Amino acid sequence: MRRLFFLIFISVSFFDLSAQQININPSIVEFHLQNIGSSETQVITITNNSSKTQSFEVSLGDWNRKVDGAHDYFKPNTKPYSCASWLTFDKNFIEIPAGKSGEITLTMQAPNNGQELESMKWAMLFIQGANLKKPITNGPNEAKASIQEIIRMGIHVYQTPPSLMEPSAKAISLLPVKENKRMYNFEIENNGKIMITGRSHLEITNLTNSQETTTEAKEFPVFPGGKRVIPLEIPATIKPGKYSILAVLDYGENASLEAIEKTIEIK
Repeated sequence: MRRLFFLIFISVSFFDLSAQQININPSIVEFHLQNIGSSETQVITITNNSSKTQSFEVSLGDWNRKVDGAHDYFKPNTKPYSCASWLTFDKNFIEIPAGKSGEITLTMQAPNNGQELESMKWAMLFIQGANLKKPITNGPNEAKASIQEIIRMGIHVYQTPPSLMEPSAKAISLLPVKENKRMYNFEIENNGKIMITGRSHLEITNLTNSQETTTEAKEFPVFPGGKRVIPLEIPATIKPGKYSILAVLDYGENASLEAIEKTIEIK
């Protein structure tokens, strides 16, 4: 009888997996190399809280964020912002008994090209396990399928030279969403050399009575050279009338606010 094998890859971006009872700390690793040939080492701890031994493979990859914040993944060392080739780890396979913890030592060494240290770099460290196998029988005369569930966890790796301190970003556009008349897409761009953490909200002013409403801020990261489109919604409590809406980008205490204003009518 034929046996069919299917692989299901589940890529996750959180690190306390209740089903597998695995905890990884930290979920973000930051390096700050400044000089040619310098190096820095950090330790990642994997804790197995399950009742059985778990095995994991370790690998590297490149990645980036889309305009909506979703992740794109690529082979290592294929993107100009990659620092994957700067990274080494002490083991590419680790087996952790039930109730125990294991460690992976991650080392970054700066290249001999000083220009590479003049901008932020990033990569992804993947920790992947393949422990769950579930046999499925379709019937006495049908093929059997064996599903292998692979859990892959990604650790963000950032390299930011300490000399790069000043963030820079700009607001590009504020456009209505056709499918939702109360929704506006606020597009911003990181035109600096380091990652920013932006916060955006709407300030809505009634042009008849000057009543003001401020929406809750949305927080998001943006890599250097990256763009983000943030959906900002006018609350349902805002009654019909003419309004001024101001989309605001705040990306740091020492940075100037960026904003785009529009006059709209809510019917």
